[in-house]
Amino acid sequence: MYKILILLFLLTKINSFAQNEYQLKVRVSGNMPEFEYIIDVHRNSENSKIYFSEYTGKETYTKTDKIRITELLHKKDRTANENMEIMKLRDNSKNYSKECFIFSKKDPIIELSDLIISSKKTILNEIETNKNRVVLDAIQVKVTIKNKNEAEYSYNIHAPDDEHYKLFRQLVNESSKEFRVVYY
Repeated sequence: MYKILILLFLLTKINSFAQNEYQLKVRVSGNMPEFEYIIDVHRNSENSKIYFSEYTGKETYTKTDKIRITELLHKKDRTANENMEIMKLRDNSKNYSKECFIFSKKDPIIELSDLIISSKKTILNEIETNKNRVVLDAIQVKVTIKNKNEAEYSYNIHAPDDEHYKLFRQLVNESSKEFRVVYY
């Protein structure tokens, strides 16, 4: 009996340890018109799950959040921290439609995710090269990566196109096709 329990315990631990090779969370947003969606890739050796969330355009505020936002909006000399608080309250109140999909490792969106994970040095060099690049009104991409071998890290990418941040542009294009997202 004890051997069976130990065996079950070990199999459960091994399965949960090997389940995710990495997690890649990508938040894509724009403001003309306002749109936002999140792709949350959970990658393992065989298949991958993608949790897709799309902003519905609606918010649900608690009573205290409404009061606090109104209070801060009517304040004449807001600090940067107060502006950040308003943005955080608004972000936390957003409603998303959520779906989960299973992909094989050969799907283009998973191959792009793998490439982003393996291209950390190249991406950091590109961010450094483009640090003074100014583009008005463009897509924002925030990428957060949790890798079982490293600490969590993230990239903030502004205006990915065919010359700058090509991997992220491809990921935005592929996810838009895959999940039928319309952006401008």
